[in-house]
Amino acid sequence: MTKKELEHKKHYFRNAASDARKVVSKGNMFMLAIGIIIGTAFSAVVSSLANDVIMEAIKSIWKGADGDLEKWTLSNGVKIGKFLGALLNFVVVSLFIFATLMIIYSIKNIHDYRKHKNDPITEEPAPEPTHEELMLAELKKMNQLLAENQATKQKEK
Repeated sequence: MTKKELEHKKHYFRNAASDARKVVSKGNMFMLAIGIIIGTAFSAVVSSLANDVIMEAIKSIWKGADGDLEKWTLSNGVKIGKFLGALLNFVVVSLFIFATLMIIYSIKNIHDYRKHKNDPITEEPAPEPTHEELMLAELKKMNQLLAENQATKQKEK
């Protein structure tokens, strides 16, 4: 490794270190840690909801199902119990994330609306005509000129 390459690598390390300091100083690492802790707790809650509440209701409806999800099979031997549990976990988590995002974005939109509600209203500029509209206007002008030209020729006769 040449001295120039070594110096170049030092530069990359300095940039990486300063970027890492910026991330930590912004508090993103703290938020990431909180997110991981909450995510772990939420995973336990969702698993309990799916396996202990919803799957128990399904077991009571599905006749002949015993309590162990691993033993649930279809008539041809396909094990479906664990898959249903995982699918239910996925659906519950997806619905929760969707509802959370809807609430967050609704609050953000309400805040933005209230912030800009009393701003003066300005007229939007008229949109520029499309290529087709420009061509149509030009054709109408040409048609009108042709009609006027024919009218003057007929008057001369």
